[in-house]
Order: sequence, then structure tokens, then C-alpha cells
Amino acid sequence: MSIVSKVKETGGALWRFWTSPTGAFILAVSGIAVGYYIFYISRPILKYDTQTMNFISSKNQNEYKVNVKGEEYEDLYMTKVTLYNVGDQALSGSDVSKIGHDPIRIIIPEDAYMVHYTLDNTSTTEAVTAHLSQHPSGVVIEFDYLNPGYQIAASILHQNPNAEFIVSGSALNVNEITREWSDKQLKFWGLWTLGILYLLLVILYVYNHWYKKRKLWGKF
Repeated sequence: MSIVSKVKETGGALWRFWTSPTGAFILAVSGIAVGYYIFYISRPILKYDTQTMNFISSKNQNEYKVNVKGEEYEDLYMTKVTLYNVGDQALSGSDVSKIGHDPIRIIIPEDAYMVHYTLDNTSTTEAVTAHLSQHPSGVVIEFDYLNPGYQIAASILHQNPNAEFIVSGSALNVNEITREWSDKQLKFWGLWTLGILYLLLVILYVYNHWYKKRKLWGKF
């Protein structure tokens, strides 16, 4: 068989595959997935993550002391809460729900025993003008603009090492704020699931349209 004939045969096989119900299904699912992703990403998307470290421990032989607002602490933990905009659209601070409604805030658990909080300028994007203020609903995060790829970080000193901090609130085109890792896991498992589904469909197609026919022809 000549190279031209092999190319034609391969091209014909690919054409038959993509015009088959299996190929059409794969194309349809791919189109829906891509369309949903484009719709999903074309807005401000707020995510956050938290990192907790031991700030000072009485178990260590420390040659320093930690004094906050006139009170000395032997055991303290610091949690850095970082808010990201991972979408493709900027979020203006004027579009965020106002205090008293649903502002963007860090929820402080009562059992965290918070000692101090501050804006972490070393991890906050320099172009962002941000401010933190404490209210009964939590530590409110106020800012001018949060462009795509920008972030705001807050450092919280607290006494409970198991305290869990979450970021909540809403704004124009922002209905919820979720952890950054959940979005990564969603993409990871979503791509793997689609990949496995596509592979199984291709295997079934090859089995039904090539392998079974070859076995059938071998009987004659």
C-alpha cells in the first residue's frame, strides 16, 4: 500500500470517527465544557487560602518575648489569609456589598482567641489600596480595585492552633468566595474525568468498528 493510500485510509478513518455518534458526543461535550469555562472565567472570581504557622511557643527556649497591646504571650499562632482575583474581570471596591449587608470579610471564630490582625503589605499587591477593619461580622477587607491576578493578604495572631478562618461576602457578579485549592481540584479531577471518558469512548469505538469486524472477516 502506498503512502498516499495510507494517508487517505487514515483520513477516512478519522472522518468516520468524528462523524460517528461517539465522535459527535465527544465534540459536543468538549464544546459545552469550553463554553462553560469561558463563561465562568469572564468575571471577577474571588478565591482565598490560609497558611498557619507557630509564631511563638512556650515549649521552646526563646530568647525573645511577644508583647501585644501591653500583654505578653507565650503561645501564639499566625495565620495568613490571602484573597485572590483569579477571574478575567476586575472587581471595584464600590461594587462590594456594604457593611451591614454582606461585605467581604474574614470570619473570626470565637474560639480562635484573636489577639491582633494587620494588613500584610509584603504579600499584598502593591497596586492595591486596601484597608482592614474589625466589625461584629469579622475583619472586613476594603479595597479600591482588585484586578485579575491581584491579591490582598492579612496576618492574624491568635491563640488557638486549630482555628479555621474563612473568607465570606458578595459583590457584583460575585456570589460566593471559595478556597483556592477547591478550584484547582475541580479543574484537575474534571480534566481527568473527561480524559478517561474520552479514552473509554475511543476504545469502544475501535472495538466495535475495527476489532470486531476483523474477527468477523477472519472467520471467512
